[in-house]
Amino acid sequence: MLPKLKISAFLLKRLERTKQQCSGCLYGVFYGEGTLLLLSFNIESSLGQLNYEQIQHRFPAELDLCGLVKFGGCTDGEAHLNEVIKSVDITDNPILLQCELGTLVGLRASFFVHGKLEEVTYEVMEADQLYNDFCFTRLHCGFYLQTAATPESVSREMHVLRKRVADGNLVFNVPQTKIFINSYGPLDTRFTCDSQIQDLIDVIPSPGHEKETTGGDKKKSKSQITPIKRLAPTGCDYEVIPIDVMRSRSRDPVARDSPPHPALSIAVATEEQIRVQVPLEIEAMAILCRKTKLQRLYDVLIESICRALRLFELSLIEHLTESESGKLLVPASYHFYPQEFGHFVSCAYLEDLGDDKPSMLERRKRLHRQFALPVSRPYFRRANQVHFLGETEDAPWTPLLNTHIGVRPSGVVDGKEYLVNGNYHYYHYLQQQVQDKGWGCAYRSLQTICSWFVLQGYTNAPIPTHLEVQEYLHKINDKPAAFVGSSQWIGSTEISMCLQGFLNVDSKILHVASGAELATVASELAMHFQTQGTPVMIGGGVLAHTIIGVDYCVQTGQVKFLILDPHYTGADDLATIQIKGWCGWKGMDFWAKGSYYNLCMPQRPILY
Repeated sequence: MLPKLKISAFLLKRLERTKQQCSGCLYGVFYGEGTLLLLSFNIESSLGQLNYEQIQHRFPAELDLCGLVKFGGCTDGEAHLNEVIKSVDITDNPILLQCELGTLVGLRASFFVHGKLEEVTYEVMEADQLYNDFCFTRLHCGFYLQTAATPESVSREMHVLRKRVADGNLVFNVPQTKIFINSYGPLDTRFTCDSQIQDLIDVIPSPGHEKETTGGDKKKSKSQITPIKRLAPTGCDYEVIPIDVMRSRSRDPVARDSPPHPALSIAVATEEQIRVQVPLEIEAMAILCRKTKLQRLYDVLIESICRALRLFELSLIEHLTESESGKLLVPASYHFYPQEFGHFVSCAYLEDLGDDKPSMLERRKRLHRQFALPVSRPYFRRANQVHFLGETEDAPWTPLLNTHIGVRPSGVVDGKEYLVNGNYHYYHYLQQQVQDKGWGCAYRSLQTICSWFVLQGYTNAPIPTHLEVQEYLHKINDKPAAFVGSSQWIGSTEISMCLQGFLNVDSKILHVASGAELATVASELAMHFQTQGTPVMIGGGVLAHTIIGVDYCVQTGQVKFLILDPHYTGADDLATIQIKGWCGWKGMDFWAKGSYYNLCMPQRPILY
């Protein structure tokens, strides 16, 4: 019987945006009673060796090669077809998608059955269903690799190390619990041979606190309180299960009551002279349907480690081949979550190679091309890496994220919304014990804008404080010495100077003669959010606000502005902020008719 076919809504949007005639490989998860979920694709070069194996190592374990995609009248796919089909392991029926350029109209899906194509229908899996049906594991472990500094030696020793990893002696543990899993299954009487991944999730304690589903009133019934998703990273709604690794004293199942001990220090030695010992700190990921049998988890986690080791091997060998130094650098794992993908992507970067080194730029450019991503914005710089929530108890305070999500509609009839593109933090009066009420609104707007550039991976620079802003403006001779440490406000021009000085970001300044004329720049703001997507600081009189969207009807000229108000002085309670209008849609009556306004519109740097 043919598999049931589902396609992620994220993948369909990526396919629709592809407008070049080419072919590529498809990657999916095979789960349940014969269902294939397509999640990702890469574009293959028409020349040279196919790169799908290296791409697959960047994906979480269980996300595997499953077929081919062809765009337009591409003929390259014919040459790739047989090799790709032979390499598909997760199903006997590889999939072929045939797409027109720049549209989903006419998209055809076919399975290979006994060497012939059989067209099938497919279901679309929306984001919410993905988050509900699937989860990820994130595993930490460490090894030492002892090898000579040659590509041949690294390849050989990595092969030996992977065999040691897969020999059945590793034991997995969910941190802060007594749940252990060895090659025979979970060592816990709560689980049976029929237990599923969801059963494991249900017994893992939530990280320290609970989240109220509705805001404001602290007196909630138990049904109104839900546990925070474990380690859900910024901008991602998947649950991520943390996993630690240990080494078993014995593979004898009789020793099930004897807990394993942490001894993750596997050294691989060879007969040749050992010249270098390289520490390998692994972070490996896997994707799992929540209904997957828990008995399968061990093998999936082993595969996730092996994929991470292959990424390390590729990065080490590539550097040794390109570099004349002959020096082995230490690799590290980085996980990324491009919003367009709906799944994680992993990279291995060498510690002493900075993001702006030519070799690193070339590798990232190659990744962008393989994933059909623009080279005008960053996706895989170190600053783009995912930060998992709840990892440490002493994590620093952070402001609320994306406070506009869930605000009441604007009410503009036949309007179209143009919103900030990406994540940001909401900075406002009195945060971080700074008594800036009455003068610090523009500083807070600047901090919100800076947070956008940090969260989008353009920089890892710290968010500037009020004092640092004042010191910089004095340093460039824009302000006198008395300005430093004062309670003097700043405007749009100073904001643009600070963005250039702190982040090397250029800005466009837009002048409006009065608040009554702000509707005349609605189309320009709409274009800004479409092309740049950055928050906009607007200053008029002695007040500053942050515009994070417009709802604009071209036919009637009606417009409302999505405002993030830095004058808020209360606690970081999302419900209060939205209900009271500190983040919400504002009409033309919000602006003072007797004041002129300047808008600071930050421009995205071209960076990858």
